[in-house]
Amino acid sequence: MKALRSPFFLGYLLVLSACLLTLLLNEKIPLQLATNQLHQPVLDAIMPYLTMLGDGIFVLLLGVVCLLFVNRSTGWLIILSYLFSSLIVQFSKHVLFPDAMRPYFYLKSIPSFHAIPDFLYYEYHSFPSGHTASAFALATLLSFSVKNKPIAALGLLGAACLVGFSRTYLSQHFLVDVCVGSLIGVSSVYLLQAAIPTAWFKTQTPYISR
Repeated sequence: MKALRSPFFLGYLLVLSACLLTLLLNEKIPLQLATNQLHQPVLDAIMPYLTMLGDGIFVLLLGVVCLLFVNRSTGWLIILSYLFSSLIVQFSKHVLFPDAMRPYFYLKSIPSFHAIPDFLYYEYHSFPSGHTASAFALATLLSFSVKNKPIAALGLLGAACLVGFSRTYLSQHFLVDVCVGSLIGVSSVYLLQAAIPTAWFKTQTPYISR
């Protein structure tokens, strides 16, 4: 499958391997605390907004915009890949791993923990990261449209990685949550591409065309 040899996918494998190696060499909570200590005023200001690129509302709105004005096929695939990956994430959070606590639960009592003022921290349903899954599903799908543009494909990968990093920077998820979330996002798109007949999404003309 050519998509598995794309710059996006190969770059993703490299990033994922580095993250898995980091997980093997470090304990979960000390690693998260070390990430928290990277705090800078500019990052504290940017990350709460950057992380919203993986929010379901943003992804669904982007899918609707594509449906109406850009590319009908891409729009439907964005929506379906989000729904599919979210189903896996929510089943994992609430059924398979309901007791997985978020970093804030463990770190809030540590004096050196840096909390961003007025930021809403969550404590429950940590594993896996839904924002990361959504961001990587979206980036993977869009990378198919720029398969002959490696710089653009790597840019999409970089954007998804930034969303994943924002989840750990904000202490909303551990690195392991982010890694598994990315796997869910990427694999969801490839599974959908393999399962859905090509004829279903042949029409690319948006619903509202000029």
